[in-house]
Amino acid sequence: MNIVLLIIVYGYALVAGLVIWYIFRDRKNPKLFFGRYKFFSGIFIAILAVGILTVIYSTLTEPFILKTTSVALQNSKINNLKIALISDIQVGNHKKTAWVEKIVARIESANPDLVIFGGDLIDNEATFEDESQYLEPLRKLIGKFSMYYVLGNHEYGIGGTVRNKPEKYTGDRSQLLIDRMKTLGIPLLRNTLDCPEIKGQKICLFGIDDIWKYKPNFSDLKNWDNETPLIYITHNPDGILYYPTNLPAPDLILAGHTHGGQIWIPFFGPLGDAQIILGKSFYRGLNYFHNIPIYTSVGAGESGAPLRLFARPEIVLLNID
Repeated sequence: MNIVLLIIVYGYALVAGLVIWYIFRDRKNPKLFFGRYKFFSGIFIAILAVGILTVIYSTLTEPFILKTTSVALQNSKINNLKIALISDIQVGNHKKTAWVEKIVARIESANPDLVIFGGDLIDNEATFEDESQYLEPLRKLIGKFSMYYVLGNHEYGIGGTVRNKPEKYTGDRSQLLIDRMKTLGIPLLRNTLDCPEIKGQKICLFGIDDIWKYKPNFSDLKNWDNETPLIYITHNPDGILYYPTNLPAPDLILAGHTHGGQIWIPFFGPLGDAQIILGKSFYRGLNYFHNIPIYTSVGAGESGAPLRLFARPEIVLLNID
């Protein structure tokens, strides 16, 4: 999705509005088509009006309705743990400091035991500013929660439309984000393992680099005892396809990237193409990959055009018992 789609969407609304005006005008004259067939003209007006309302809702309303999605999970190895997953904030072109402040307030209200930022924290699409500055509100969370993050494709300037065209990447700005998060005190999981003690229990976290940029390196998993509960964090759900088959499976996989298609058509599914091998069934929510629970967040920001439809931005709260 890009600016072309936005032009098409707003162009439709403008043309539809003009057509409705012409129909209303012609309905007053019984000699004209819409004057003779008022029932038909009423149906046509209603269809156009629904389209206009959909445009208004998807561009000016839904992208700014942040929801909290609560998910209950059962796990015999993890006891009473609440994880907040926030992915694809993509600050910059569409969302800035005020949006991050809203996310921070929602996290504080939820009071999770662990906070995971699932990549694509910055938008990095045709901009020259340091977008990481808009993440400063995260500083309010320091000292309150255990927090980690992974990198996504947008940090590297790799969008879906240019994925296999390096000459069209928007530039690698991952270091800007890394530097910012370092000043905030939020650790990066970049093919690394960390096993903090949270609520009296040891939990191992392993996060990989973005798979569109680098092939994941699992060498640090040699430090895992293969028994402590393992949460595998990958920006792209396809990251599970790289997981070593000679190791015990992780207990939970956390992902983002897809935005839930960003536009979700009822009875059809995602309109946007996140280009994942796992397929559309893994675009959102809780799914299972060889009996391993994998949760894919629809994200908190937008890519390309600033619109969403039936894919409200979300913070995910996974309640594990």
